[in-house]
Amino acid sequence: MSLSYEIMAPTIERTPGFSDPSAPPWIAPSGHGGDHPGGVALAALAGLPFSSRFCSWTGLSGSRYVFSVYPASSCPAFCHAVLLAAVRDGPRRLRIVSVRDTGAFPEPVVARAQREFRAFGPGLEFHLHLLPSSPADRAATIADLAIAPR
Repeated sequence: MSLSYEIMAPTIERTPGFSDPSAPPWIAPSGHGGDHPGGVALAALAGLPFSSRFCSWTGLSGSRYVFSVYPASSCPAFCHAVLLAAVRDGPRRLRIVSVRDTGAFPEPVVARAQREFRAFGPGLEFHLHLLPSSPADRAATIADLAIAPR
């Protein structure tokens, strides 16, 4: 089972670390998506100095979601956002390892994700999607982005 997606964006520097026990139940699993499109750089920002700070992911439904990209070690804690943890396995290869709702108290959610995925080292990125306005919208986005294993 492969958990990888292709993305065309530069790498952001990160800090290595360690891993904690399994994730809490509000985290959606991700798996192999076959031909399912992954994260891509935003064409409208191509060539601009901040283009690597944004990317879009396409869900199973075909909907595209725009995310802000942060080094895992310095990701801001926004309330009621979708937090996607992705690992860069090469200059153009990015795979989802977790998708979760930050909820009303985002600091512990972000901190736990930083601890859980620190073992991925410098390839770890956190992507934040800020647009879903209700818990139902966030749950639908998370379900759409959490690729079920085949």
